[in-house]
Amino acid sequence: MITISTLALALLTAVQAVEAQSPGCGKAPPSSGTKSMTVNGRQRQYILQLPNNYDRNKQHRVVIGYHWRDGSMNDVASGGFYGLRQLAGDSTIFVAPNGLNNGWANSGGEDITFTDQIVALLKNDLCVNEGEFFATGWSYGGAMSHSAACSRPDVFKAVAVIAGAQLSGCSGGNSPVAYLGMHGAADNVLPISMGRQLRDKWLQTNGCTSKNAPEPSSGQQNHIKTEYSCTRAAVTWIANGGGHVPDPSGSNGVKFAPGETWSFFNAAVGGGGGNPNPNPQPQPTTAPAPQPTQPTNPGNPGGNCAPRWAQCGGQGWNGPTCCESGSTCRASNQYYSQCL
Repeated sequence: MITISTLALALLTAVQAVEAQSPGCGKAPPSSGTKSMTVNGRQRQYILQLPNNYDRNKQHRVVIGYHWRDGSMNDVASGGFYGLRQLAGDSTIFVAPNGLNNGWANSGGEDITFTDQIVALLKNDLCVNEGEFFATGWSYGGAMSHSAACSRPDVFKAVAVIAGAQLSGCSGGNSPVAYLGMHGAADNVLPISMGRQLRDKWLQTNGCTSKNAPEPSSGQQNHIKTEYSCTRAAVTWIANGGGHVPDPSGSNGVKFAPGETWSFFNAAVGGGGGNPNPNPQPQPTTAPAPQPTQPTNPGNPGGNCAPRWAQCGGQGWNGPTCCESGSTCRASNQYYSQCL
């Protein structure tokens, strides 16, 4: 026999589902690919990636992936949106915006305005769940994800920041947003102390109880996850022993960031948001050993070039100064250059 309370709960759930449904539900969708829009009089671009089996009548999750400094929307898309697309099935629409001058300075809030226009377009043209917008990024992209959480807590349910820092501003920042921070103890571009600053800001905003968060030593192949007790929104901190990379390796060489990010996003909405596998666990996959490549410049005669994401130069650097095919050695500062 169905009780009144059970019926009331079912009706409430149905009403909430309808309220989260966007105006784009039922409409013929735009195609995946590179799109353009005018923002404050300037042409901006982004990549839209729909699920392979997009259903115009089903609400979809949205993940916005911001690129790193000197990266681009193409890098994010070709990298599977930080490894999340393979975990999403047909549940998620992915977007990779392109920053001005290959970065996210967010001068005068122009990159937040860009994000606003993308969000409005997605809601109008596609069937999205307005309660399941997420953002993620590495380095400058992590900084922009943090900024989006500060400025648009009514839009983003959770963000995942990989090796980020306070670089893109934090307008507002007084409303709770679930926050996952991941950072390497050996990061010599944006030191882990800068990642802790972001974490501590969200610990305060989200009403979390302070606790000790152990971290691996620099260079140690290990990662330690700390989950805080919070009254307003979740905060999780994962420290690893590596450097400034978008796909950090932890214990036993596991590339943990995609699985931890996806699980965190799922937890933020209490389930899978239409994902047929709503709570995927991070799969322990050992990082493949870098394959030998032929040097492409005279800076490393007779040796191997550095793999993508690895260090390739900087003051005092004695390792390879060339990069494997498909990547280029780019300077972040006088102490650090990286294959990107």
